[in-house]
Amino acid sequence: MKFLSKFHSTLIFTFFLILAIAIYKYNTNHSLFLTINSFHALLPVKFWEFINLISYRKYFILQVLLLVITFLWKRDRLLNVIALIMAYFVVFAALKIFFGEARPYIALDPNSFYWLNMYENAAKSAHQSFPSGHVGNMAVFAFAISSMFFDKSKLLQFLMLLLVLISGITRICTGWHWPLDVIASGLIGYLLVKICFSIRLGKVNSKNKY
Repeated sequence: MKFLSKFHSTLIFTFFLILAIAIYKYNTNHSLFLTINSFHALLPVKFWEFINLISYRKYFILQVLLLVITFLWKRDRLLNVIALIMAYFVVFAALKIFFGEARPYIALDPNSFYWLNMYENAAKSAHQSFPSGHVGNMAVFAFAISSMFFDKSKLLQFLMLLLVLISGITRICTGWHWPLDVIASGLIGYLLVKICFSIRLGKVNSKNKY
């Protein structure tokens, strides 16, 4: 079962990696953004607002939730999760500074697409499009939960992946990120989980057995 789980994870990772390479090679990042963004009306604004809110790293919603869940039911992984969260903040902050990618509302006419400007500082983060902190945040949360609790359930693993996909689509539909931003962020989040969970860290003492 573990072999099959790893096989499917590798297959999905490879698919999205190839997709990202194809978008870059054929220069379809902008056109694909406009196409996906045009579907924003399929769901109410409140839905997009909610996804943006819970995945916003500055509110620490997913980080706190992940720490609480780990502390209660998987305490032997607590140090790995702490390392994961720290790695997420450092890596994504460094990549945003390094690439300095212009957001869609800078590179394109803001009147040519739908842009939901709430909660975030548009001027301060104007050139911090790559990678998406929201999607990376959701990816770290979802893949960590999947790794700790759902290694034997394909359905629950799919639901966790779906959370990441929804987060990525939300960031495009609300006009904040390019498709390459969100795909790369999901891949980076997945790699961070794999790396941080592969490190042997001391176990937190607990009377419970898991």
